[in-house]
Amino acid sequence: MIKLIDKQKIYLMHRDGVSNRQIATRLGIDKNTVNKYVAAFDKEMQGLLAEGSDTATLPESIIQAPKYDSRNRGPRTSTKEAENIIQECLDENEKKRNTGRAKMQMKKTDIHEYLIKQGFNISYSTVKAIVKKIELTTRHQETFIKQLYEPGAICEFDWGEVKLDIDGTGYKAYQMAVFTSSFCNYRFARLYRSQDTAAFQDSHVSFFKFIHGVYHTVVYDNMKVAVKRFVGPGEKEPTEALLQLSGYYGFNFRFCNVRRGNEKGHVERSVDKVRRFAFSEPGKDCFDSLEEANEFLLQRCREENGKALSDGRIPDQFFGDEKKKLLPEIPPMSCFTKRCGLHVDKYSTVVVNNVHYSVPDTMVGRKINARVYTDRIVLYAPEEKEPIAEHERAFTAGSYHLDIFHYLRTLKRKPGALPHSCALMQADVLVKKIYESYYSSNPKSFLEVMELIRDIGADKVQNLITELLKTSVHDLSAEKLRMLYRNQTAGSGTDIPAGTDKLSLKSKQTLGIYDQLRKIQSSSVKEAV
Repeated sequence: MIKLIDKQKIYLMHRDGVSNRQIATRLGIDKNTVNKYVAAFDKEMQGLLAEGSDTATLPESIIQAPKYDSRNRGPRTSTKEAENIIQECLDENEKKRNTGRAKMQMKKTDIHEYLIKQGFNISYSTVKAIVKKIELTTRHQETFIKQLYEPGAICEFDWGEVKLDIDGTGYKAYQMAVFTSSFCNYRFARLYRSQDTAAFQDSHVSFFKFIHGVYHTVVYDNMKVAVKRFVGPGEKEPTEALLQLSGYYGFNFRFCNVRRGNEKGHVERSVDKVRRFAFSEPGKDCFDSLEEANEFLLQRCREENGKALSDGRIPDQFFGDEKKKLLPEIPPMSCFTKRCGLHVDKYSTVVVNNVHYSVPDTMVGRKINARVYTDRIVLYAPEEKEPIAEHERAFTAGSYHLDIFHYLRTLKRKPGALPHSCALMQADVLVKKIYESYYSSNPKSFLEVMELIRDIGADKVQNLITELLKTSVHDLSAEKLRMLYRNQTAGSGTDIPAGTDKLSLKSKQTLGIYDQLRKIQSSSVKEAV
């Protein structure tokens, strides 16, 4: 196909009296092509001259770029046999859809590869064209029904994935819970480490707290945190987590049909839109903490809710009408999942979601319960209401998260195990500094100091050590530190930890003897009377 500039050169050279053969030679264009454009030009100009008008409009055919009519052009390399094979593949796809094997259908690219293996010389674009032609003649195009929504009636929920760099750990996948009002596209989003039950419930609690109310109906797709199982072709059984939310807040819920994301199209588009307006700009995908990322995301949602939509509506303004129709706000629901009967292994840890968490070493061999929150794990003995351990929740499968204070009883009997223990390596930075600076050659003494650290904190113990060193006293035993602490807090009303060091035990024994003598003396006086 020649370009418009070549076409104009043909016209100009023809006007100058250059023969068609010479024009073709100079421009490197086929002579038949030159003949065609010259004949068309002469015909148009004769028509203009025949009109006899003082003014004339240049014909469109002369000033437009050349184009070919390809409407009736068919695929060059396709044959009727290839079309038959493509039809067979599409028929097989239909059978798979009807028998619950939709994910095993052949895509257009699979059909193309299949034809190549059969020895056909056919392009992928040709296969796509044939598939489109067949589908247009055998399938009716889907029709959508426009919906009207009442204020406060329906909101839609969905998950989306974003890649962020949190605390310099590199880009990792985080789950973004997104809520969108069906009435005015008012949006709210929050980030989580995992798309689990605790995050599912917490996202709803955060959303209802943010809007100070509850929508009458929430729409979900077939996500596993909302749908427990499929009861029939069109019936789903909700999860316990969804039933708890619905029962507590009083909202109804509805599920989309399978592979029908358009039934909650507002939030489907919102996930992509929120992901782009929040994190697509350079430098807007790196944060020091997940809390900082969530604060940034919430601020961007507020800004976006204040902007006009394509139809001119501003979500913030229309949400004012929705708030009047929402269900009343109630106190937030506590969100956690319970795990019961967890076995405490020989390392004094329990496994929750493939992660090991430590408990006091007195619990080895017993069964305990856990509450799994979005950000922490709280562990309980079955017979106790108070927690026995609490950890920040971790998400690396197979990792160990140990609290050195849980192992003090065992380490006192095995002090040689302290230097290379995982518990010490994971201890607080200041605790490790105290050990390495003053007690690395005396683990047994350090374990007694650890009891004081547990009672009053590492900062205060470090200050006590500094004070003792100023007095040229190099005895940094737990007894000396506890005695100095008692002297500093005497008369201040501060509770003084009893401790378990030798001095404390001796004092308790002495006081016990005085109590016995006082009782004996009192008895003697009564008998005398």
